[in-house]
Amino acid sequence: MNAMTRIRTLTLLLSLPLLLAGCRAPVYTEVYVAPGVPLRMCLPQEGPDLFVTQEVTFQFPGGRKETAMAVIENKGGIMSMVASTPMGQTLFIIRMRGSAVTVDTRIPIPGDLDPRVLPALVQFALWPAEAVNRNLAPGVRFEQDGSRRILLRNDKVVWSVTREGAAPPFKGLVLENPALGMTVRIRTVED
Repeated sequence: MNAMTRIRTLTLLLSLPLLLAGCRAPVYTEVYVAPGVPLRMCLPQEGPDLFVTQEVTFQFPGGRKETAMAVIENKGGIMSMVASTPMGQTLFIIRMRGSAVTVDTRIPIPGDLDPRVLPALVQFALWPAEAVNRNLAPGVRFEQDGSRRILLRNDKVVWSVTREGAAPPFKGLVLENPALGMTVRIRTVED
């Protein structure tokens, strides 16, 4: 597999979770986090202030794994996310100010992948339960039991997240999408 193919594959992998979970705020565009599962983005100011670097490992059916790095900042009504390869090549930058989301891609991203899903998943995992619940699209249900959160549609789990460690940004997160057979393990890189 040549370098460009690996970068495209990694971009695809990084974008898949973007198709996964989120919240809603007034006048927000719905983001499809899975086929037929729309979610609305929460406002950045509804979430915790944070600045965190995380190692993100995607495990796909058949055991294939891909790893990327993500730097996430949420402060002052602005949420930013920079995704890169483990060697530091920037893949894309996502910035959310209020309800406006901009995506700056550094390499081609397949047209069927929506990078806005990534901040939606971050919000599903880290934002207060009240904000996530308040911003759900019709037909989508949110449940929380201790450190585990579940997003359901028609009583089927769309995404689940298990949070490890102290409140945001947490030491680790494990996101699972049963329909895709995908697991995303996120480890906070400590200074």
